[in-house]
Amino acid sequence: MHLQEPIKVIAVFDNGVRPVKFRWNGRVYPVKEITYTWRTRHGHTSIVHFSVTDGTTLFELSYNPYTMVWRLEQVEA
Repeated sequence: MHLQEPIKVIAVFDNGVRPVKFRWNGRVYPVKEITYTWRTRHGHTSIVHFSVTDGTTLFELSYNPYTMVWRLEQVEA
């Protein structure tokens, strides 16, 4: 399911960025594992993408370091 919804994320910024948990639809999801990370370009900005799981569902999160906006891009149950 493609969403591209802005979300709130708690992240660790240490030698890069790593999401720890995020809120979507009124629920908090813990990031139990980051399964893959990659970057794409949007104009001059490099967007960081994370494939993460809460142990049940796979989510794609993206982070724009220029605007500091996190988005939930996709959900796969």
